[in-house]
Amino acid sequence: MTDDDDSVISRVYRKAEATPVVTAPILTEMGEAALSLLARDGAKTDGGANPGDGTWRLECETPEGVKFDVSLTGPDLPDTIPAESIHPTLIPAERPWVGEYRLIVCAPLIVFDIYWKSDAPLRIMTFCRGDWEFELAALAK
Repeated sequence: MTDDDDSVISRVYRKAEATPVVTAPILTEMGEAALSLLARDGAKTDGGANPGDGTWRLECETPEGVKFDVSLTGPDLPDTIPAESIHPTLIPAERPWVGEYRLIVCAPLIVFDIYWKSDAPLRIMTFCRGDWEFELAALAK
């Protein structure tokens, strides 16, 4: 790596200070599709990460055989996810951080995992692109 490469990396990292940033549209679309499925077909149980939480969960399969396990823990089942996200490089600096909501989609491995508070930007824990995105959107319609 040259000195020029190092300065480019440093400049990119410094942009993290400009957070929060707008949540990527695909994350919003996948989050809202998962929340829609949970609202329509999910089952609620008591208990979650914080006192008073509930957990909404749905296990389903598409006609093509893609298995999904969708879950959300939080005080309620929201309609949408936050419009702002924190830059991923800042997440390790804020440990321990516990959000109010955690939404996880497994297809069958964890492909989508986000965490947020109502007064703080979204934290993206895991997001893997793939055919599951189309399958989840189709299930939500």
